[in-house]
Amino acid sequence: MDATASYLAYVAALSSRQGPNLLQGTVLPSQAAAPANMMGLDLEMTRMAQETVQETVSEEVFTTYKASVPTIPHAQPHPADIVEAGSLAAMALPPTDYPLVDAIPDDVISSGKLSALQLEGVVYACTRHQMVLPNGCRAGFFIGDGAGVGKGRQISGIILDNFARGRTRHVWFSISTDLKVDAERDLRDIGCYVKVIEGCQQLDRETKVFGLPPGFKDGVIFSTYATLVSSVQKGVGASTSRQSRLDQLINWCGGQDFDGCLIFDECHKAKHFVPGKEKNSTKVALAVATIQRLLPKARVVYCSATGVTDVKNMAFMERLGLWGKGAAFNDFDQFLDAIQRRGLGVAEMLAMEMKGSGMYISRGLSFRQAEFVTVEVNLTPQQIKTYDMAAHVWNELRQSITTAIARTGTNNPRMWSTFWSSHQRFFKQLCMGMKVPAIVQEAKESLEKGYSIVIGLQTTGEASLECELSKHGGQVSGFVSLCKEIYTRFVHQHFPTTIQGQEEKEDFWCKSAKDLLLGFADKIGLPNSPLDEIIDQLGGPQNVAEMTGRRGRVVRKTQKSPPQYALRDLDTTGDMDSLNIREKTSFMDGKKLVAIISDAASTGISLHADMRAANQRRRVHITLELPWSADKAVQQMGRSHRSNQSSGPLYKLVTTSLGGERRFAAAVARRLQSLGALTKGDRRAATGADLSEFNFDTPYGRTALRNMYYGICHGEMVAGVSLDSVTRGKYQFGEFNSVMQDCLTQMGVIEEGGGNSVKDKDSGMVGRFLNRILGLSVERQNLIFHYFSQCLNANVSAARREGRYNEGLVDITASSVDLVGDPREVFHGVHNGTNITRHVVLSVDRGMDWDSAVQRAKNHEKEKDGFYCSRREVRGRRLHILATQKENSTHLFKVARPNTGVSSFDEEITEILSRYSHVAVDRAEHGWKQQYEEASQHCIHGPNCKNGQACTVGSRCYRVSLLCGGIVTLMALLERTVAQYQGKLQLSKVECNLRVVRVELRDGRRIVGLRYPEVLIPLAEKAMEEQNTPESIIQRIRNQPTILSNGMLALPSSQPAPPPLPANRATSAVIEPACPVIKKCLSRATTPPVTIKNFFKPCSTIKRTTSASRVATSQSDSTVEAVSQSNGDAINPDQSGASQAIQSSASQASQSSAMDISQSGNDQSDNGETSQTETALPKVASESDVVFLSQDSASTQGSSFDSENKFADSQTCRDTSSMEKLSIKRPLGSSSANRPAKRQKSNQKSNTLMSMFKKTTQKEEVSKLKKLTCPICNVVMKPGTTNGELNQHIDNCLL
Repeated sequence: MDATASYLAYVAALSSRQGPNLLQGTVLPSQAAAPANMMGLDLEMTRMAQETVQETVSEEVFTTYKASVPTIPHAQPHPADIVEAGSLAAMALPPTDYPLVDAIPDDVISSGKLSALQLEGVVYACTRHQMVLPNGCRAGFFIGDGAGVGKGRQISGIILDNFARGRTRHVWFSISTDLKVDAERDLRDIGCYVKVIEGCQQLDRETKVFGLPPGFKDGVIFSTYATLVSSVQKGVGASTSRQSRLDQLINWCGGQDFDGCLIFDECHKAKHFVPGKEKNSTKVALAVATIQRLLPKARVVYCSATGVTDVKNMAFMERLGLWGKGAAFNDFDQFLDAIQRRGLGVAEMLAMEMKGSGMYISRGLSFRQAEFVTVEVNLTPQQIKTYDMAAHVWNELRQSITTAIARTGTNNPRMWSTFWSSHQRFFKQLCMGMKVPAIVQEAKESLEKGYSIVIGLQTTGEASLECELSKHGGQVSGFVSLCKEIYTRFVHQHFPTTIQGQEEKEDFWCKSAKDLLLGFADKIGLPNSPLDEIIDQLGGPQNVAEMTGRRGRVVRKTQKSPPQYALRDLDTTGDMDSLNIREKTSFMDGKKLVAIISDAASTGISLHADMRAANQRRRVHITLELPWSADKAVQQMGRSHRSNQSSGPLYKLVTTSLGGERRFAAAVARRLQSLGALTKGDRRAATGADLSEFNFDTPYGRTALRNMYYGICHGEMVAGVSLDSVTRGKYQFGEFNSVMQDCLTQMGVIEEGGGNSVKDKDSGMVGRFLNRILGLSVERQNLIFHYFSQCLNANVSAARREGRYNEGLVDITASSVDLVGDPREVFHGVHNGTNITRHVVLSVDRGMDWDSAVQRAKNHEKEKDGFYCSRREVRGRRLHILATQKENSTHLFKVARPNTGVSSFDEEITEILSRYSHVAVDRAEHGWKQQYEEASQHCIHGPNCKNGQACTVGSRCYRVSLLCGGIVTLMALLERTVAQYQGKLQLSKVECNLRVVRVELRDGRRIVGLRYPEVLIPLAEKAMEEQNTPESIIQRIRNQPTILSNGMLALPSSQPAPPPLPANRATSAVIEPACPVIKKCLSRATTPPVTIKNFFKPCSTIKRTTSASRVATSQSDSTVEAVSQSNGDAINPDQSGASQAIQSSASQASQSSAMDISQSGNDQSDNGETSQTETALPKVASESDVVFLSQDSASTQGSSFDSENKFADSQTCRDTSSMEKLSIKRPLGSSSANRPAKRQKSNQKSNTLMSMFKKTTQKEEVSKLKKLTCPICNVVMKPGTTNGELNQHIDNCLL
């Protein structure tokens, strides 16, 4: 019997006994026999029994990433420094044998155009696409790489592989038409020349009477999400109808049998999808889900640097197979509930399981070069006065609206929602306006230091500016205050003044109040538009590159001229994307050193210190406005931090000291943490910035807000919060609570005169709380925010003391960790995909040696920090501990013991002093070392413990049980088992707190898993089997014969029913074999198309033999025939003597020497593709006589010309061992017997512009070599004979 089995047997025996107290799987001595004066030490023994292992929040957020592509051994490393979240690094990708090298040219791999990291993404995407999910849809793949890693090239590699295997139609969705240029660039960079169609609009332009031309029936359609949800008018007159772009794309793809790629680039655009309630979804999200359902065989790729910011935003990712038919979760709601209720720890495990299943990868650029600084702007006295006046005016407006509604009887259900939204936008713009002086100062200082500035914001206020323009007939004098416009527009449009009833008339009081409120707007002194003000103070449009979505702005034409409204580009046609590209080019070229980007330009524009650009100054990225969405925050940060940069950026997150303005930082922190948990495996890995100090919207924050509301309404302080810590002695409790109640009234969370109770919908909404306090005066705003922060700290401290604080992934820190036995598979049949569940048992040495204790004591040298010795002896010796004061606390201490390390419990100093006395370092050394050594062999009870080796109380060597692999689908079962047996087995709170932990073994291997009591694993497996029993019984009953009313037996159907599936079991998916590469398709994809530039190449020089007269009398047709003879082709015996002479000399020349061709020009594409092989021609002339022949004309002639594929088919063969065939159009009158058979085609295509150019060029070249012969007498005319002279000679012959 192995160690695990014997341990389980022992624990089972203990659980069957009566009387003993089980703690951590061990038996403690009975407390009934202990004297009263030993109760304190019994508490110490209990604490020691409850200790497990030291767990700390991991300091290692990122790990250097090294791609592994065993099937491509010659893959080149990625040029940039790439990292991966430390937790994800512990999970390996599954093995794959996909033959990617068959479809990717060798030079693309060997030259590093696709690095090993990018090839890894391509090969796992193609591997995943071989799987067909149980619901009949093809499995999808999620590329979650950060900005700058090369998602575009990975997408291009996926398209190239599929095109080479015969799947020639693909659809690529993104958020901007401007990114089509980047998509084409990525395809060309890897040598893929597949046609990129510019959305449905180009399909409309190219559609003819008989449909699309051949060149547009396959390729890659690059479409925006906006186009996907639009429609187009078809027909004229009475037959007019509208066709959705979605239907148009489905028709182009070919219907439900379409098996090409559906690329959802920047897929976070479709995050607002609500399954089952599609009406509540956004149009984009609904369209993305619909096209996936209509094309079940499509190869779906989700691609985004931000992935998902919340689990609920994963609803549109149906092809991941995490829910639905045959999956572990029946529907998305069940999946969402399973993840959300269990916090970020399970979300981190979900990201790891997705990687382990081969459906997800997530790498990112290292932020080691980047720096993060939080700049807090202190408001000036004048700014504080302005803010307080604005808060007072909005409070008066709220009260006046309440009175006006009562007087007029207005019933507008959207009145208050509109009020609070305008309220939020007003104070948002006000906060931004007050940060402008600090932003300008930071920018000017950075420019003086030689840096370039990137200023990020989300809103431009264009809507308010347009409203202001409409009021003044399109002209404004001076800068516009957006705050003033927001306030006055709301009062004008929504303040009720008309009495509702049979006879509507205006109420005098309401009219007077409205006029008075409008007059307040001119007296506050509100700041101007932040964006226009920054541009003006930094030198105007000639020095600042603005990349936003607005059409116009208020600028000065000269430094002394008054500000006027002007369009951003007088020549613009409304295409903001192209204008932003020009502005970006000016910034990257160094013509402008300041760039301002908004949400409209936060995706797809690179503003980093690119080593290929002229402007290589270090970027200082200043965030004027932190966005609500972490998607947008990461996109904005990714604009200035990318691959191939000369220096990393310096990020400056600018906030004010206002508590309410922290609402925006809190929102970003919450989204970034959750973003890291879901798409990076670690919540802090989203950008590398630590914004946890701003994160308030958590379960602990919501509980703290409820506690604060309850305390304010019931006139009591929240437990754990002192009045002095909040007010700093400025208020007595009665006055303080009265101020807090008044604040809640102004915030609209309690009704005036409606009792002291907070509305249920507002009680736990931290975001609404942080929104509403923006409308308080500066002093009150900071006071109530500080109160909330103290409540949050008290709530977190209580959770830590009780051992229930969830910090997500934590590290087990110990001097050594060893694996006990081999991992064994458990919970057979419940895994999803390739993730199976394994049980791992670890032996952890959790003790702290003397040197480590001394070092810890040196790091904590406060008054009561140090070593302590127990006041009484325990089994003949005294116990020693090291107590250190916690940060930001005056009474809580961390305790470290020589045998169990640092405790997970926080203890009060008064409790420590009641059991221990402070001792010097030298007096504690002997006892500490003795206790450390003895604990390595046995428990704290000594060698004579009646429970023997099974007792682990106080022992240094501690067993840790982990469940690794697929556990997300098992969480409900595991939690249910813990709740059922926690009391029966007397498990401690620490042991019942399921935590996701990471541990590094002695040999360097890392393991990540869920810590779970070992004794409960067989019980959980038994519970799973019991769940499966009813399904098995039902199936057996169905298979038994039934007795009919006539007494006959009705046998079950002869068709066998599928066997019952265990609960939560994932039905087996179907794995399709990889399709072989089609050489013709690969050639089409990798051959550059003919363009005007490469069509008219410099001509080849062909040296000919001695006689000049031969040049005059030779035929181009004979030249071609001579070349054909050299290649072994048959020659028509009925050739003229001149032709035979040419052939003979050409044949002799080809045997004696090779042709000498000197060709100039660029025969290689920019991306390194192999150039077209030069056509080998025989040497038929002397060096003095030269004839120029267009090589492309000679090698690509056909009856029609297709720029996509016919050019590739007519190119010369790459085999240089034999002479090449040169196909040139025959001259009129030559024998049809000489025409090659392959030239005969039944369905000739219409001539294109390119083929017309080609034919014209060839006719001119042939005419130079053509000999003039009389068709009557066969007399060869002299060189230079004109057509008129030839016609006259023919007339004479006829006469």
